[in-house]
Amino acid sequence: MTEIVAGPESRGNYNAWYAQAHQSQVQLADLTVREVRDLQDRLVRRNGGSAVGRYQIIDDTLAGLVERLGLTDNERFTPALQDRMTMHLAREAGLQAWLTGALSDERFAANLARVWAGLPGDRSDRSVYAGIQGNRATVGWRTVAASLRGIRFDGTREP
Repeated sequence: MTEIVAGPESRGNYNAWYAQAHQSQVQLADLTVREVRDLQDRLVRRNGGSAVGRYQIIDDTLAGLVERLGLTDNERFTPALQDRMTMHLAREAGLQAWLTGALSDERFAANLARVWAGLPGDRSDRSVYAGIQGNRATVGWRTVAASLRGIRFDGTREP
């Protein structure tokens, strides 16, 4: 599941941030969540965007995750924490309903696209956030749909 988001959002880089997908000078895992939130404030002032990490979590989303996950802001922004946050967002987008077949691939993909701007919102291959701060889908709808089908029907893969 996380690979569907990671590629389009950051090319898989846990240290990426807004407009710097290949950034590696700052290791985000060395920072606390509070320090990452401070970094996001600086990024907004400097570049106009706050997305950080492998899944390009924006400032408002990170603030909500801190609350919903019961974090203290003192946790390190490690790959494991980034993965945990992303799986939480996927669950909020309907992961369990999708895994059981109660939610279609198309609906789940559209739900994910409302969380991650790099995913297309529908068959038009356009991001739900196209044109906002340079956002665009960086992967096609068919690719996302095929990836979801592969996850659901391959019992050996984790979602």
